[in-house]
Amino acid sequence: MRSPGTGSDQGARPSRRGVRAVLAAGVAATLLAGCGGGGGDAGGDAGGDGGQVVLDFAWWGDKTRAERYEKAVALFEGENPGVDVRTRYAAFGDYWTARNTEAAGGALPDVLQMDVSYITDYAENGRIAPLDEHLGSGIDVSTLPASVLPATKVGGETYGIPTSTNTLATIVNTDLLAELGVPVPGPDLTWQGYDEFLAAVTAAGAARTPTVHGSSDYTQFISLFQVWLGQRGKAMFDDDGGLGFDEDDLAEWWGRSPQLHEAGAFLPPERLAQLEGTDAIGSRESAAEISWDNFLVRFSEGAGGAAMALLPPPVDDPAERGLFLKPSLMLSMSANTEHPAEAAALIDFITNDPRVGEVFGMSRGVPASARAREGLQPTGPDQQILEYEEALAPQLTSAPPPPVAGFGALEAAFTRIGEDLSYGSVSVAEAVEQWFTEAESTLGG
Repeated sequence: MRSPGTGSDQGARPSRRGVRAVLAAGVAATLLAGCGGGGGDAGGDAGGDGGQVVLDFAWWGDKTRAERYEKAVALFEGENPGVDVRTRYAAFGDYWTARNTEAAGGALPDVLQMDVSYITDYAENGRIAPLDEHLGSGIDVSTLPASVLPATKVGGETYGIPTSTNTLATIVNTDLLAELGVPVPGPDLTWQGYDEFLAAVTAAGAARTPTVHGSSDYTQFISLFQVWLGQRGKAMFDDDGGLGFDEDDLAEWWGRSPQLHEAGAFLPPERLAQLEGTDAIGSRESAAEISWDNFLVRFSEGAGGAAMALLPPPVDDPAERGLFLKPSLMLSMSANTEHPAEAAALIDFITNDPRVGEVFGMSRGVPASARAREGLQPTGPDQQILEYEEALAPQLTSAPPPPVAGFGALEAAFTRIGEDLSYGSVSVAEAVEQWFTEAESTLGG
């Protein structure tokens, strides 16, 4: 399964001075008058010469996310005419390649979108700044649920601000299933039952153009593997930062892949590679995907507004779903920013402003901020996501602490080796050996 985010790196985008000028009409207060708090600049670009403070802001995502961020940034610039925000985005993998290169040179964007898989690495290596001095003054966290805050802390300090939350779901294109004559599964589908459902979709879609398969290869999705482990009373990591599972567990998980590819239940990897930048379910070449629940918006938009349903991931014991609420996205501040007060103000605005909540809806996940949710008038997919999380709430646990340093590399290796397995270039045993070798090296034995 492809990592979240599609699209190509667009480089630095020009500022929206014209848009900002319209939005700024009638706004008397500048940022420096309004952000208070610690970490303010001593002059800088916003000195008495009337110069602009320039903030670089980067995120991963697709074109629709970029359009939403541009609207949100334009609103921020409209209220803060002394600040010019330069924006850029990339697909998930390309995004982290670019950030790692910048981090090595001490040149990270002032504000960057952060993932729980990478926050420990970036915090422990001094790449991002602790935000505690800004909390309550520059950044209001009283609006955020306490259940997600553990995922923001490394060594007891806060390094990310959650803008949204999500959990895993099975997303199915009900319009396409109706065309194929395949019933929509129930909410307590077992793993065996789900695999049989995918095979039934493939059989019904074999004569269509393009051919319809059940889904892309879900065994490449490390977060789903984590949930599967939780359903069996195990964890990705133990309390000492070592692995909480063994080779047999991973062999059982990845052992599902060859047989499902052989049955045609999974979209062939060659075809998936050709769809780069397009979701298989959005192109109607698969009828189901297990992903984060907020992807319902993107998948529905990609499929031309097709009706889709949110179901819990497969489970053999409904009392042990292994699901948890997590920050779907966070915002962090570069340790090298020259404008920490302004960067904090941008983080606060993107997190808490109701207008930003309205712009994004549920596309990033459920807005973490109660104030941002005031801007919502959910309908369609947005309402579905809210109802899905509300229904699952009694069975969801709080977000775990951030994973160990190096988890981002382990996640990338999990996907890469899983893809090799889908092509048949390695056996299950070889795949497991390769990943555990990388894990041993990354975790220091």
